[in-house]
Amino acid sequence: MFKKLSKRELFEVLKNMALAYSSSWFKSEWIAVKKLGIENFQGREFAELFKEFGAREAKILVERSIVTGRNADSIIKALKLSHWALFESITLEKLSDSMVRMRTINCSRQKYAIKKLGIPYPCRDIGFPYESRSGFVRAINPSAEVERVFCPPDQRPNGLPENVSCEWIIRIP
Repeated sequence: MFKKLSKRELFEVLKNMALAYSSSWFKSEWIAVKKLGIENFQGREFAELFKEFGAREAKILVERSIVTGRNADSIIKALKLSHWALFESITLEKLSDSMVRMRTINCSRQKYAIKKLGIPYPCRDIGFPYESRSGFVRAINPSAEVERVFCPPDQRPNGLPENVSCEWIIRIP
């Protein structure tokens, strides 16, 4: 059946599947946090799971030679092909040959949490945003580092535009 679909139709079907899985992942996080408490959801097992998730996504791009190289441009290309770019509005800015800024604009999780629960989604405390990004960029370049600049419930830095839901700096030694 899939072979009979146009590229556009196939993309829409696959995007729909990915969105369904992402939505289920998000809801399962909330259930786990509710049952275990945020302090137990920050354990090593979850951190490794999140890191593996990010790494697996990037490794596929590398193994299929869609992304080659280990520099800032390679990381930017990979991030443009990631679930972050598929699900969210992200900006990627090459600050130098060894530094990339990644921002999520008007994050769907934040909008959902504020609309449905009246509170920001505690991304920083969940661990997924950092660990998955770290696993992802290290699959491209094992010495790359991810630094959180802002991630709710952090205090918003002065001058950070209101539509920025989170900001990360990726450093490549």
